[in-house]
Amino acid sequence: MLLLLLWGASTKPLVDQLAAPLELQYKLFDASPTQMRLQHIWVLGCNHQDSDFLPLTSQLEPCSLARVSEAVRLWHQQPQALLHFSGHIEGRQTEHTEMARRYAVAMGVTSGQIRLHQLPHNTRQEIQTLLTTVGNENTALVTSAMHMPRAMRWVQFYHEQSVSQAIAGAQQQHNPLFKNHQIMAAPTDFTIRRTTHQLQASHFIPSVTAISALGYVHYEYLGLVLQQWQMSQTEAEQNSITDLPQPE
Repeated sequence: MLLLLLWGASTKPLVDQLAAPLELQYKLFDASPTQMRLQHIWVLGCNHQDSDFLPLTSQLEPCSLARVSEAVRLWHQQPQALLHFSGHIEGRQTEHTEMARRYAVAMGVTSGQIRLHQLPHNTRQEIQTLLTTVGNENTALVTSAMHMPRAMRWVQFYHEQSVSQAIAGAQQQHNPLFKNHQIMAAPTDFTIRRTTHQLQASHFIPSVTAISALGYVHYEYLGLVLQQWQMSQTEAEQNSITDLPQPE
């Protein structure tokens, strides 16, 4: 039984089944101008290395390389949009946003169309920065497909907060976080690379790729659990403030 479990956890088709509820939750984003005109393209940070002996394409970790490349592709379709990079990584000599900017410029993005946001340290802070920056303008949010549900849950959380605060007539409705934001998911960096009908017997051989994907799956599911707790804490704090007696 243990051997069967270990085999399943190290084969890509079975790991893909665990990843599918996360990665396939949002469709591919159509950035053609005939569909929607974008004002902003926002890229959530991932990781990079300060290794000057490497080319720029290798200094960005695969997750960041996929995210920034997808954002650049979208920007070339809609060059009027501002391209935003967010996120901070401890222990790096070069800011993560600066590394992303260098790559985008090398790929043809106009430097004047790029904005950097290096203060956020986690997904929640990045989404807060996004919402207070773009207002209700059309924005494509780019991140890894497996990370997208957690990112969009924060967007939805603050949208629901805006509705409840507006109904309550509280002053918080004027908070820029509490607006009707036009944020659209643009997932990339998929770990699922084939559909079920494309599977072959060789795909069921244990692989390092499958084990790596399994680690990412576990990370994101744990992240969703932590996120739910954070949301509950925030709602409890806001309810306690709302329940305070009002001055006469």
